[in-house]
Amino acid sequence: MYGVKKCFIICSIICLLLFTSTGRDNNSIWAQDKKVLTIISYTDTVRYFIEYFEKQNPDVKIEVTVIPLMDYMDKIIPNLKSGKWNPDLFMGEYANIGELLESGFWENLSAPPYNADVSQMIPFVREVGTDSQGKIRALSYQACVGGVIYRRSVAKKYLGTDDPDKMGKMLETPEKFLETARLVKQKSGGKVKLIAGIGDYYHYPLAARKKSFVTNNKLSIEQPVLDFFEISKDMTDEELTAEINIWSDEWFENMNMAEPKFFAYMLPRWGLHYVMKRNIVHTMGDWGLCKGPESFFWGGDWIGISAKSKQKKLAWEFIRFMILNRDTLKRFARETGDFMSDRIVINQIKHEFTEEMLGGQNYYDFFAEEALKVDGSLMNKYELDIHGYLMDSVNDYIQGNITKQEAIEQFKHDVKDAFPEVNVD
Repeated sequence: MYGVKKCFIICSIICLLLFTSTGRDNNSIWAQDKKVLTIISYTDTVRYFIEYFEKQNPDVKIEVTVIPLMDYMDKIIPNLKSGKWNPDLFMGEYANIGELLESGFWENLSAPPYNADVSQMIPFVREVGTDSQGKIRALSYQACVGGVIYRRSVAKKYLGTDDPDKMGKMLETPEKFLETARLVKQKSGGKVKLIAGIGDYYHYPLAARKKSFVTNNKLSIEQPVLDFFEISKDMTDEELTAEINIWSDEWFENMNMAEPKFFAYMLPRWGLHYVMKRNIVHTMGDWGLCKGPESFFWGGDWIGISAKSKQKKLAWEFIRFMILNRDTLKRFARETGDFMSDRIVINQIKHEFTEEMLGGQNYYDFFAEEALKVDGSLMNKYELDIHGYLMDSVNDYIQGNITKQEAIEQFKHDVKDAFPEVNVD
C-alpha cells in the first residue's frame, strides 16, 4: 500500500524551505579565510539565504551545487569519503540526517570555537541535529510540526462541529480516533471516511514511543507500535479509510471534491503551504487545523560545516546568519509563511499568521504549542528504514497474508537482515 521510503523522498522534495543566524571571535581555526564559500545542497531554498547574506557581505561569493534529493546520499557520502568533494558546508534532510550525523564529516558546533547557542531553539529541532554522543552537528531554521488538516464543512455535517479545539478532542487518543472514524462512516452512510489510509495514521504510534527503534544497539518494539497492528486491522476490516494512497492523483483530487471520499489530511507545516494551498481551487477557507493522538514532525532541512573546510570562520558566519539571526528568521517567515525554529521569534511574530485557507485560523499559535511536545531524540540512522519495514509488515497483516505474530516476526527479521549489528530478540 504505502512505500514509506518513497513517500519520505517525495515529501522531502516538496519540503524545501527557509532561514536564520549571528558572528564570533578570533581563533586559530579561523585563520586565512577566503572570500569564496562552497555549499552542497539538495534544495534551492538555501539560495534565499545566500542572496541576503551576499547583500550584507558584498566581498563574499557563495557557490552552491544542488544535487537531486533522490541521488543526494548516493553521491555525497562516497565523494566526501574520497575527498573528491570538499565543500565548506553541506545540508542534510530529515530522511537522511541520521547517517550524516554519525559520518564524521560535520563539525561539532557545540564545541569551541563555535559554541552554538541553541537555548531558544525548539527542542526537537536541536535534538534531530545532535549525534549519538550529544554533539550538535547541524542546525535548522525551521520546525516541521504536524497536525490534522480537515474540511470544516464535512466535519460540521457529520460530526456536528468544525471547531479546531472540539475536533482535537475527538481525535486526542487512539480510541477516540477510531470512534470518530466509525461515526463519520456511519453518519455518511459509508460515502465519506475520516482519512485516506492507514499510512496517514502511522505518525501517531511512532510519535508515542519513548525510545528509538534501535536503543543501546537493540531493537525496541514498544506497545504503541504493537497496537498499531491492531488499529490498522480494525480500520481495514471495518472499512474506516478511503484506501487511497498519499500523493496519488485521487489523493490530490479529493481536496476539491464537494463530497470528498475522506476529509482529514495528516501533514506538517510544509504540507499546508506547499501541498494543499498549491492544489486547492474550490475549497479555500473550508479547512481547519487540529491535533491528533500525538504531536509529531515530518521533514526539515539541516546544515552543518564540513570538517575538512578551510574556511570555517566564514562558514560559521553564514550558519549564524541563516539559522541564529532573528531578523533573518522573521523576514523569511513573513515572506514564506514558514514556521521557524527559534522560540523568541515565534512568540514575537505568531500573531501575524492567520490563514485564509484555514478560515482565518492562526496556524502559528497551533504549531507553537505542538512543537514543544515533539520528541526529536527518537531519530537516528536506523529510524526511517525501520519505519519502512514496519509498514511492510503491517500491510501484509491487514491484507490477510500473515497473522499478527508472523507480521511481527517478519518485521524483526527484516530489521536484522538490514542491520546485522542490531540485537533482535
